[in-house]
Amino acid sequence: MDGKAIRDTQLKSTEMVSENSVLTYTIGKVSDYYQISSSYFDNFVFVFKDEKMNKTLKSIIIGIVCISAISFWIYIGINKDPEIEITQTITEDTSNLIFKLINKDTTLHLDSLLASSFISYSDSTNYINILNNSTPHKITISEIAPYTTTDLLSLTYNKNTLKNYKTYLKNNNQFQEWDSVSNSLKTDFNFNISELTSYINEIGSFTCNTSAFYYLKSDEAYNVVSLLNLMMDSITPQIIKRLLYYKINTDNLFQLLAGDLFTENKDYYINMGDYFVFSSDTSELSYIYQILEEGNTLEKNPLFTNYKSKQYSEYGLNYYSDITKDDDTLNRILSYQLRGEQNGVISNFNIFYSEKILDTIIMDTLLVDTTITQEELLINDIVNSTIQSQEKEDLGEIIYTLKEGETYRNATVNLKKLLEENGYDYQKIKAEHIFFFSNKGNTKLDWKTAKSKYLGKGLAKKGDYFLMKKFYY
Repeated sequence: MDGKAIRDTQLKSTEMVSENSVLTYTIGKVSDYYQISSSYFDNFVFVFKDEKMNKTLKSIIIGIVCISAISFWIYIGINKDPEIEITQTITEDTSNLIFKLINKDTTLHLDSLLASSFISYSDSTNYINILNNSTPHKITISEIAPYTTTDLLSLTYNKNTLKNYKTYLKNNNQFQEWDSVSNSLKTDFNFNISELTSYINEIGSFTCNTSAFYYLKSDEAYNVVSLLNLMMDSITPQIIKRLLYYKINTDNLFQLLAGDLFTENKDYYINMGDYFVFSSDTSELSYIYQILEEGNTLEKNPLFTNYKSKQYSEYGLNYYSDITKDDDTLNRILSYQLRGEQNGVISNFNIFYSEKILDTIIMDTLLVDTTITQEELLINDIVNSTIQSQEKEDLGEIIYTLKEGETYRNATVNLKKLLEENGYDYQKIKAEHIFFFSNKGNTKLDWKTAKSKYLGKGLAKKGDYFLMKKFYY
């Protein structure tokens, strides 16, 4: 064989190998999907290596393989995983839906919103961006909220949430007003909103009997107490019927934390363990005290129990609303949840239905005989008048100041003796009426917080003192 013939044969062999490599790859991809045995396709490869193979047959087989490959990719496109597809969807219409829900926007078509969706962080003016890098939480405010609560909102909160909220305000040209209010609190009361957010982990609201309550939750309640005390409008809380109520010198604390989620002004509050419940007056807060004493909380409401049983994941924002109408045959509970992820927010909108049940607590209320005789009215007036006059009358104070080297524990023993000398039962009144002052009287703590911070820790100093406003006992 001459040199030219040899080169032509080598070139042809190279083309065949290259061509067969591509074809083998294509067939392999299709066989992976259709699970056809590789030995079947090996026969084709063997045929292609035969230089004498009929060119017409070769073209037919190549055509079949190409059609199979095209069919494969069309099938994959049709059956694409919706979970992957959702990450590319920006749901602009629902990005600020929470505001429409809490404001009871009647133009909303709720049934059209029933879905789970993904909202990207790409639009920096969206309010939901405050959930970026937030941690989901369990709903526990139902342990405090009344049984008859119709609306409940809970929002995960920390220093990062405040940072996101400030960014949102800047992107919407609203930061200047916020900054002005924040600086005023710093100047007037040495109160730093950023420091408060380092101690809280949840904020929210609940509504019952047309009254709205706001709340903070903290695992470090004593630190929150210290900060709120900086804004108190008097050195001691109000004592009404032996219950404590506090008032701060600002009524827009919650607007500073989360803006339009909180539209009402609240400046009175009560402290209940990890919770700080705010309202516009003490009469509404006394209702919360009563609810807790009676145990009639939302946690026992079957509608809320049903709602919680259908929560399969934890979210950063939870909204519960009883949207049942009088003429509805079933109870309807609206559930809207948001959870911040790395690139956006997952939203979950549902309406849960359940049979209407006339609640036993409501029935008991309806069946109580509320008729009051003239004699009873006169007695009630005398009692109420006496209580009010006693609450207004300043009876003085009982103060016990720690001496040099005196421990907190020893101080409480001496305080007990002092109270008993004045006719008070130390065990019964200490939790609600006694406060501990440190740092030259600038830091004020309630009994539970002070005990947790000072008892057995050697932190109490000379000059710290216990104080109790005298009251009729």
